[in-house]
Amino acid sequence: MLEPVRMVKVSVVGPKEYLEVTSDILYRLNKLHIEDYGEEDEYFKIGEPLEKASKLSKFLVSVRSLLAHAGVKDGYEPKKVFSVKELDRELDTKVSELEELINSRVSRIKEIEDRLRKIGDERRSILPLKALGVPANLLRGYKTLEVYVGFAKANPFEKIMEVTKEFEIFTAEYEGELVVAVLVKKDYAEEVFKVLQEFAFREISVPEIDVDYDTRLRELDEEEERLRSELEKLNQEIERYESENLDLLLALEEHLSIELEKSELPLRAATSKYAFVLVGYVPEESYEEFESTVKAKTNGKVVAVKIKDEKFEPPTAMKNPAFAKPFELLTTSYAVPKYTEIDPTLIMSIFFPIFFGFMLGDIGYGIVILALGLWLSTKFKTEGWQALLRVLNYSAISTIVFGLVYGEFFGFELFGHETLFAKLFGHESAIAHMFAEMPHVNRLEKAPAILVLTIAIGVFHMAMAYVIGIRNVAKEHGWRHAIEEKFNWLMALISIALIITGFILNNMAGKTAFELNLAYIAAVPFIIIWAVLTIIGEGPMFLIEYLTLLSNTISYARLLAVGLASVGFAVAFNYMAFEMLWPSGPVGIIAAIIVFALGHVINILLGILDPGLQSLRLHYVEFFVKFFEGGGRLYSPFGRKRKYTKED
Repeated sequence: MLEPVRMVKVSVVGPKEYLEVTSDILYRLNKLHIEDYGEEDEYFKIGEPLEKASKLSKFLVSVRSLLAHAGVKDGYEPKKVFSVKELDRELDTKVSELEELINSRVSRIKEIEDRLRKIGDERRSILPLKALGVPANLLRGYKTLEVYVGFAKANPFEKIMEVTKEFEIFTAEYEGELVVAVLVKKDYAEEVFKVLQEFAFREISVPEIDVDYDTRLRELDEEEERLRSELEKLNQEIERYESENLDLLLALEEHLSIELEKSELPLRAATSKYAFVLVGYVPEESYEEFESTVKAKTNGKVVAVKIKDEKFEPPTAMKNPAFAKPFELLTTSYAVPKYTEIDPTLIMSIFFPIFFGFMLGDIGYGIVILALGLWLSTKFKTEGWQALLRVLNYSAISTIVFGLVYGEFFGFELFGHETLFAKLFGHESAIAHMFAEMPHVNRLEKAPAILVLTIAIGVFHMAMAYVIGIRNVAKEHGWRHAIEEKFNWLMALISIALIITGFILNNMAGKTAFELNLAYIAAVPFIIIWAVLTIIGEGPMFLIEYLTLLSNTISYARLLAVGLASVGFAVAFNYMAFEMLWPSGPVGIIAAIIVFALGHVINILLGILDPGLQSLRLHYVEFFVKFFEGGGRLYSPFGRKRKYTKED
């Protein structure tokens, strides 16, 4: 379970004319992770796509174009699943219909949208010119004059006068900016333009119109209204077509994508004049079925055989129980495990929610986060979002469990003598008495003991990492390397745990911190073993890493620190709300509700973000680095699961 799926290297060999049949068989099996062939020689070369690939690619572009316009929502569930035979039978007809729809409607929509943009641009240029009051035909078409029209930050009249007096200038205010039109002889045009640049000049394009501005604006309004009406009609036609044929479009896209992948399989194969060879990896447990199916479906013409060579670099197929699957997203975000490594996903799926709940630990917050996660999971249907939200839901459940342990509900005490019920109904009420007797752990009162517990959790968590690291290195490089590179640091960790224990024992006994005791004495042999093995295996410079390991251990104190910060915020908001609530009448009640709601919303958002990031950090920085190298490739077999189509 902790190790990736065992793989075998396989070669699929057969006559070249059977390549298309083999492609279909391998796709249906969905087991072979193909290694692309890239070393051509005089006998074998990379194959060429099947003849139908070009046609399939053209059809696929057409279908995807229409789907892009349809804007299909993630997680859409089809009302009808189409048969592959049915699609093959009507493929040419259906795609032709779609192409006509694209050419006659979608392309017209693009034309209209382009024209509407141009209308908007022309209107934006006409309005400041209208404010200027100079007809458009007087602002263009001169042989001896240069005309500059645009916006300037101030009137450039005086500056232009320093260049030449032979010019005309018109100015007007438009939407808080100055519009200017300068007509000047071409002899002085370049110098005048430099002056205008000093005034942050932005040119306005003068439209080529022969009517007055008001008439042209009316024409533009009428054209825009007509085009928008046509655009709405075209969109309605397409929306109606899409709603009636969306399942068909999705089925066609899936079917064409699959057929195109099959047709391009030769590009991944080594082919000669008469034969083909495909090389890849198959799960060991599936090999017999894979080998027999390929042979049976091709009447023995194509065979699959195991390969044993030096270049054995299988992909990683992660093998985790259903509840741990969502955490693969967090593992692969750090790195894909190598084939020879332990996959840490299962361990992370246990500790991540525990760390999260340990830090946040509030029944109310847990319920809100769980409700939020369940609601969001109905809105975001992609695989990544679903995995992330399941992680959030597990963490919320853990938060509720630890909330019961701590006896906290939105920062209020549920259990003990100062409970929320005692404040609301009085200390003598039956409900206050009932909850006062409930067992719980008050985080504020038991902080020192919880701090010790967090360090113990850290030692255990990191010890697991080193044990896994010993296994990984032993498997890849041998036991000597494992002892010199990983076992030595396990010894160091045990010594640190004993030193911290000795410190705590002295503190409890009222002795000075470093007064000799049994724990300190017990740590000495572990330190000696660590030092000797480290110098032999890694060199004396690595002895300084002992302090890094000590800081890693202390780092687990954040499990308490983040939790106390959350409690502190909640208590502060509750105190402010209660102070406003009682003596202030309706205004105070409204203010108290706002402070209470806003404060806890902020704290819940921080409660999702901070424990999540801190738990992730404890895994990535304190846990993973001690054994997890990564650098693997995810198992990606040739084939896919169908959603919108079915095979007969």
